[in-house]
Amino acid sequence: MEISPGAPTVKLNQPAPPGDVPPTLGVPTNDLVRSVFKNSASQVAGRLFIAICRLVIAGFIIRSSGKGMFGEFSLVFGILSIADWLVDFGTTEVFVREICREPEQGTRLLRILTAAKIVQIPAAFLGLTAIMLLLRYPASIVAAGLVGGANVLFFGGTLIYRVLFRATLTIEREVVAELLSVVAMIPLVALACRSGGGLIVLMGCHLISRGIYFGLCFLFGRSRYRFSLQGVTKQDVNWGLRSSVAIGTIGFLVGGYEILDILLLSKLASFSELAYYSAAQRLIWPTLMAVAAVAGTFYPVMASYWPQDRFRFEEACQRGLDTVLVLGGFALCSVLAAAEFFMGLLGPELANGAPVLRVLALLCFVKAITSTVGPVLYVVKAQRQALQFIGIAVAAKAAVIALLTPRYGYMGVAFGALIAETFFAAVPAIYLIRKLSGFRVRWTVPLKVAMITMVAAVVPWLLSVKGLPAAVAAPGLYIPLAFLSGAVRLSEVQSLLKWKTP
Repeated sequence: MEISPGAPTVKLNQPAPPGDVPPTLGVPTNDLVRSVFKNSASQVAGRLFIAICRLVIAGFIIRSSGKGMFGEFSLVFGILSIADWLVDFGTTEVFVREICREPEQGTRLLRILTAAKIVQIPAAFLGLTAIMLLLRYPASIVAAGLVGGANVLFFGGTLIYRVLFRATLTIEREVVAELLSVVAMIPLVALACRSGGGLIVLMGCHLISRGIYFGLCFLFGRSRYRFSLQGVTKQDVNWGLRSSVAIGTIGFLVGGYEILDILLLSKLASFSELAYYSAAQRLIWPTLMAVAAVAGTFYPVMASYWPQDRFRFEEACQRGLDTVLVLGGFALCSVLAAAEFFMGLLGPELANGAPVLRVLALLCFVKAITSTVGPVLYVVKAQRQALQFIGIAVAAKAAVIALLTPRYGYMGVAFGALIAETFFAAVPAIYLIRKLSGFRVRWTVPLKVAMITMVAAVVPWLLSVKGLPAAVAAPGLYIPLAFLSGAVRLSEVQSLLKWKTP
């Protein structure tokens, strides 16, 4: 089977070894809507709890060790995300796509992925080490990064089961595993803070948490796949890695794009300013994780429709975008209405950072569009075009932030990120999708959602409602406005329950 232009032919259709008949994997078609709804709901709930747990962890660090330590922890945590992107390097999207297209070859593809991780895990750790040394961070930061970076061994194994769970729309299993691992990290961090443990000890807590994450994923997925290299050839591994290069490079650039604000802020400002910005990011994470989870649920569905059924493909794209924005607006109106309250939850000394939280809330709305539309480029195999505009976006973001940060500090970083995301990420992604797939975004629902989000956030301020009451009143107002404006219709909810594949 020819996987992609220029890729070697890999005989995925060869019979399985005797006594090892692989089960069929892939998107279930007999009850697609229930699977999509189950995965979306479980991911939204799970990711919200995960983000809340991480907020609790941040609160322990801030209240016990101060803003400076939290700034250092956020920096190292951000650098570790680069290692995560390196150990993935596009393989998740590629192997989910191929399993959805040839579910009968699912087990063989997972074995190829397993072999690929044996190469990627040490490469990711070496890459992490090189990045920290090149950026010339203090020895304490580098040491903590190396301790935390050992988690790539666990995360590489987790990614294999992530592909399995995503391709079979059983993502709730990974969500439960990650949630339990983060819950386990809370008492570890609390103990580390009380005993005066430093940054290295905190990264050790993260390493233990990742080990639990992997162990639970293995436990939940071993009935359908256990690690094996049986039947895998060097040619198979080369195909897997080569097929992922374009998406992996894009992912690395996207990862650099996401972490760029933290890296530049760490070099151009103090760790205290970094703490304000990182705290605001963590408060936005629940919404970002939720919308990304819902958008990710639609990815295998869109992959299964393209290119045979263009109508259902476009329907899935539009439905995914509308759903993500409606859910995102519900959360963001509360953040916009009560930013001081939310920042104060992490520590009273952070309440002055409310303005940056409001800017990042607007950024989150734009990211909701990008996180839904962007992955469609992988479905239509437009990796090269995506690579070009993302490279431009990284350069543009670096230039804007470098220009604004010396004068405006962490607020300059926030506005720079918003400008870059809007004009150098969202707009190009929408243009490319329209050009390459013919899908045209219908903007009626997104515009309505933007309008009612702002109205729901402003009304409490006009009525002088602040703090927790404002945080509750805004989403309480958002729900009826969503139905009254037509952004959400009861008939559409009912039609969703009838959405099935042919």
